[in-house]
Amino acid sequence: MMGTMSHAGGMADPFGIRAWCEMPFLTALLLVFGLAAFALMILPPQSELESAAAQIWTAMRVLAMVALMMAPLQVLTGVASMAGTTLVDALPLAAEVLRQTHFGKVWVASAPLLLAMAAATWIPRRSRSRAWLIALIGAALLMLRAFASHAVDFGTPAIVLYVVHEGGAALWGGALLGLLFVARRGELERPAAALVVQRVSRLAGWCVALLVASGVYIAYCCLGLSLDHLLYSAYGRTLVAKVTVFAVIAALGGYNRYWLMPQFSAASARSHLMRSVRIECCLMAGVLVLAVLLANTPPAH
Repeated sequence: MMGTMSHAGGMADPFGIRAWCEMPFLTALLLVFGLAAFALMILPPQSELESAAAQIWTAMRVLAMVALMMAPLQVLTGVASMAGTTLVDALPLAAEVLRQTHFGKVWVASAPLLLAMAAATWIPRRSRSRAWLIALIGAALLMLRAFASHAVDFGTPAIVLYVVHEGGAALWGGALLGLLFVARRGELERPAAALVVQRVSRLAGWCVALLVASGVYIAYCCLGLSLDHLLYSAYGRTLVAKVTVFAVIAALGGYNRYWLMPQFSAASARSHLMRSVRIECCLMAGVLVLAVLLANTPPAH
């Protein structure tokens, strides 16, 4: 941590600090959207998995609060990185940046949505309409993030595919985390759990396809067809690392789907499946770290 501080006690690398502050914010935002989608698309309504559903809603509440609390720090580190100054010196500049810059306008639009999402998770009764509301707010926040990303430099198709890319990651991550909640309650033996596993596998397959298609286009926009940009720029090397970890996750997903799921009725297969899902979640956290670093690294051209 000391390596990021200047001699005067300020911030020497505002882009680095901004990236580390963005990780918990983005993780929370993606998982709130993903878990809301899990409640809508994966969990059977009024099933015997009610205890797992209760934990999923508690997790959404906590994650929404994390995103809300991290938002002001995200704004401040964004201002500091734009001005090349410390967090303390960025404070007087924040109001002007919020009023007069594209970055600021995106965050002004995001603030009420973050508040609404956090409030929606505290509605006492769990229902599909409540999950729809949270999912829609999460989707709107992901769209706003796209307008503050590198994608804005490459036109509307890049912005749309950036949203698709983040949405695919959110759905996949939310599905895996939701499945872990089901397993944690010891409910994998129930008939409804087998349906959940099948739906998660099917959704993960579509997410991989979306992530690959959108990722290829975004990489082309940022790097072109230059092998030098891919291998010798900071953006390109970070992208190579991200794709490598993603490939390992996709391979694990394929192993789960085509080897373990056909044997799901056996207790040993269920145990191996959940161990594999835990490994996928850990690797996905690594992909998220690399994605945040990528978002805070200037493209090669």
